[in-house]
Amino acid sequence: MVSQRRSVPRLKVDAVEVPIGLSTWLRLLKAHALLLRKVRHFVPEQLTLPQFDVLAQLDRYPEGMTAGALTRVLLVTAGNVTGLVARLVKLGLVERHAVPHDRRVVRVRLSPKGRQVIQRAIPPHRRDVEALLSCFPRRDLFRLRELLGRLNQVLESGSQPALPTPIRAGRS
Repeated sequence: MVSQRRSVPRLKVDAVEVPIGLSTWLRLLKAHALLLRKVRHFVPEQLTLPQFDVLAQLDRYPEGMTAGALTRVLLVTAGNVTGLVARLVKLGLVERHAVPHDRRVVRVRLSPKGRQVIQRAIPPHRRDVEALLSCFPRRDLFRLRELLGRLNQVLESGSQPALPTPIRAGRS
């Protein structure tokens, strides 16, 4: 039986052939890093960007969120969320509340001070992000948003082609 291998679309970059998927991945990484560098300057001075993200998510859910829910929406580890929440509690921006039916679970909510801080911060943040991306025509932004949404759906659903078994260093 003859094995058929799919050819990988390639792109010439400085006379070197680069698989188009890899080239796209690298551009996504670079764009992400450059956007983060700019957006960090848009958050209130006393907050880090991850802290701002926690407050912005909690602002969307007035009843609060569990640490597990925050972990899922922020795409960070549980340990990272625990540290972020602890620092925000110290700043008086969030409160922890026990969940009556499960003592292991804690619901995190904005404090009145936290709600005030994030509600003042979101409008200029939105304005600044819009200005940052205003170099693109709206139709291009809609198309980019659509394509990234499709990529997210594929990656979240697990319907992408099977990946080869990862090679682990130091194991045979």
